[in-house]
Amino acid sequence: MYKFRRNIYLEDRTIEIWFGLTSKSRNRHSNFTLYLLTEGPDSPFSYAEQIKSGINSKSEAERYAIKYAKDLLRQLLEQEKTQKNTEPSPDEKADFDNKQETNEQA
Repeated sequence: MYKFRRNIYLEDRTIEIWFGLTSKSRNRHSNFTLYLLTEGPDSPFSYAEQIKSGINSKSEAERYAIKYAKDLLRQLLEQEKTQKNTEPSPDEKADFDNKQETNEQA
């Protein structure tokens, strides 16, 4: 397995991601399969999760890996923003705690 690392830049964030690539050749036509490595390649706990197969060239696989990683990072950032927006503010938490104490005393 050919393993490669890419640094993905999005907004003010940077993330390092490892990918793996395997190739099967038939009649002079290559068929690449792209994997996402859960950890660095030297880690004994690293697992290769298949992302896409049937890719025609190594450069196309690398472009797809970068696009995949940027989409993944974008989704994580959006999820992080929505979680911050849905969390109650400290004032709301204090109001909830006071109401709960009043209900327990009654």
